[in-house]
Amino acid sequence: MPLVLFGALEGILRLTGFQHQPREKTLWKPTISGFVGTYEFYLPTEFAPPGYIWISQANTPFTDRFGFRRPEIPFEKPPGKIRVAFLGGSTTHGGYRPYPERAIRLINDAIGENRYEMLNVACSSYSTHQSVKALERWALPRNPDIVFVYHGWNDMWVAGDGFADQEKDALLSLTGESRLVMPGWLRAPRLTGLLGKLAEVAGGPWPRQRVAFDDFSANLETMARQCAETGARMFVMIRPKQREQGFVTHPWDPNTLLYAQQTFQTTNAYELYRAQSEEIIARQRAVAERHPHVQACDGNAEVLRILERSDAGEFGENVPIWYPDNCHLLDFADEFLAQYVALTIAPEHAEAISNRIASLAYAIGMAEELLREDAPREAAWYVARARERNPDATQSVYLDQLQVQAEAYFEFADLFRTGRWGGSDPDFESKIAKLKRCLEIRPGDYGVMLQIYRVCIYMNRLEEAAEAMAGFQPQSAQHRLEWLSFMLESHLQGQRWRPARRVAEELVQMQPQHPLAREVLQQIPGNI
Repeated sequence: MPLVLFGALEGILRLTGFQHQPREKTLWKPTISGFVGTYEFYLPTEFAPPGYIWISQANTPFTDRFGFRRPEIPFEKPPGKIRVAFLGGSTTHGGYRPYPERAIRLINDAIGENRYEMLNVACSSYSTHQSVKALERWALPRNPDIVFVYHGWNDMWVAGDGFADQEKDALLSLTGESRLVMPGWLRAPRLTGLLGKLAEVAGGPWPRQRVAFDDFSANLETMARQCAETGARMFVMIRPKQREQGFVTHPWDPNTLLYAQQTFQTTNAYELYRAQSEEIIARQRAVAERHPHVQACDGNAEVLRILERSDAGEFGENVPIWYPDNCHLLDFADEFLAQYVALTIAPEHAEAISNRIASLAYAIGMAEELLREDAPREAAWYVARARERNPDATQSVYLDQLQVQAEAYFEFADLFRTGRWGGSDPDFESKIAKLKRCLEIRPGDYGVMLQIYRVCIYMNRLEEAAEAMAGFQPQSAQHRLEWLSFMLESHLQGQRWRPARRVAEELVQMQPQHPLAREVLQQIPGNI
């Protein structure tokens, strides 16, 4: 009888022309990136079920054997140590030197001993949905004294499949696969489409944020309760937000557009950004106010102060505060945020921290650090601060040297920052011109060469990469091998067979088993 009923219903659906393709959930996970000077590194992530959560590749220059940010600390907390666990997404997980590392380093330098420990269990693209799991699974078993939570960016993101994070927990736990695809025999019946349609209607409005506002509050409440049970103090970073005059607009995907129209009745990118920011900030403050062991760290107010200083011209020209994504702070501003975090989590050492920030040694150290990270204008600002701190004659000579080094790379930094992939300049021709000029200034800079290749390939202009990279002067055999491989790809894309064969010949001399070069030599005759 059930088969007869199903068959009859299938027949009716076909006769009426009903068709519906059920939506499928996709378990997305990020590839983590960051900059060391001009070199952009990438780290893969792996799913870490149960639940929809991932973790960084372990045992890299940036991650310990557990996949957490270095430096690795022992599982058991040594006597006398104050352990601070940081939770969040990429703004906490960080690039080369994230604010948690900066803040803990500042506190320890100020008090003259390594009493504070950083446990950074954040990961790129985490929402509070993942951090609840990370806190319970990885942070609390390591007995932190303080838990610092910085969220509110990824929670508001509308994922490509339009589903919320919590809707994907069972999928990963059940299958371990990134995508659950229906077999053809199950997808084909119209009855499957009807059941999918009914399930979608019952699920409520779609597309959905990765974490709904009420779930965001509930996740913070869960963390607060868990911290209370273990005796840890908890700090909630009040999420900074970009101002309208500095907001960079990016194209919307269809899901985000539909969500903005349905939820906030807007198609204006800044209006969506502002509305989400205000809702998130209000909920963060509410959680901090409800619990005596939870305190707000007002990152929004601090970043506004940084922006006001920038507007007043304190930092000079071409010293941006935000990345063009309106989310991540550049290293210079991230250091100011780290100062504020250090003062917030260690108020008993406020005087020592303030004295350290005001010291000549700190200013010189930051100038040196920012020069290494290709931020020369920012380094020059710290040189100027150091001069105000009564350096002696030897120190003054050294500061003069730092100033000369910084000024020599003002042009380079300005061009690279806007011209690289992800930089604020959207025009391909302009980006390549800027990067070529960077290569003229520093012809051996591998990071610049790599950015030329990435801009060309990501903007579908790979055939133009070879000419733009031609001025690169490799400083190692490995860099030469990679450069030649990129050159070969570009020549092939542009159908320049003769230079492709010449590059292939050089490649097989360096690496006889190079697969693409060997294939080129087999298919392109030597007398072409």
